[in-house]
Amino acid sequence: MWASNNQKGFTLLEILIAISLLAFITFGVVQITDDAVNTKERTTQINEDNLQIETALARMDWDITQTYSPLYFSTPMAFAANNGGMSPDGGMSNQQNYVNMYREQLRNRFQVSQHFSAVSAEGIPVPRFYAPEKNFFEFFTTANRRKTQNSTQSHFAWVRYSLEDQVINTDEPRNEAIPSNVKNLVRYIANSDPWEDTRIDPENPDKVKKAVLLENVENLEFQFWDLDRRKWETSLRSIKNGENIIRGVKMKIVWYDESGVKRELIKVFRTHWPLVAPVPTTQGTNTTSGATGGATSGSTGGLTTGGQTNGSITNGNGAGGFEDDN
Repeated sequence: MWASNNQKGFTLLEILIAISLLAFITFGVVQITDDAVNTKERTTQINEDNLQIETALARMDWDITQTYSPLYFSTPMAFAANNGGMSPDGGMSNQQNYVNMYREQLRNRFQVSQHFSAVSAEGIPVPRFYAPEKNFFEFFTTANRRKTQNSTQSHFAWVRYSLEDQVINTDEPRNEAIPSNVKNLVRYIANSDPWEDTRIDPENPDKVKKAVLLENVENLEFQFWDLDRRKWETSLRSIKNGENIIRGVKMKIVWYDESGVKRELIKVFRTHWPLVAPVPTTQGTNTTSGATGGATSGSTGGLTTGGQTNGSITNGNGAGGFEDDN
């Protein structure tokens, strides 16, 4: 009796073909996975680069747009002629003497300060904006906000933007596409005592806080709007009242992202204060003050500042409007 065996196995050729097909499929899956990972890494790096510059711009916009000076709505304090304050013997009355003495004290207090140059007609210190170099700008702002409840901080603060040398970390490999002479864009803020006389001192961490906003910066330049000549200037001193009133700021920055790509950006910041004249109105009287066109309050209690009339706001000369040449 004969027994038959119908079981058949794979031949060696069939096994080799199956292994080859499996290898091709595996290679394709690995390639697709690598491409997806590389795409994710590139996208993540681009997002991180964009987030860094956007965060820096948002911080600068918050600070610069709220630049403060009482000369937006007032005038410098001056000794008025004594017409009605004379005593019967022809001398000044006690009240006028007191007023003059108070004004003199204010003037002496802030005219010898590095941060302030004068006082306004209402007795408010007039800040002295400072930009000795194109990549340096120190100014007075109302952008400070308390981070902790009941902390001893004011809404006023001095802020400085400038370039600073990078601290080289020898433990991390450096991108050869990025030049070695790049710097960091640094923000300093002094908010514990905004009425301090001296400039921001980076060496005093108890009073000054530091934050690096952007790395690998090749060039930084600030320009300021000259309202009279209708042009951008790099020096505050070349602008009438430029050290006391900021009409607009243009920033040009060139930096390298983490991939070594050179990037450039121009940003214009418009100050908000010229649109507001926080001068108390007086019913039935007319008073005029203001470097931006004058604030007038009459019997109707209306307010006029440059292009502003009866409480309505228009972006006219009083707002310090300017042209963007970009």
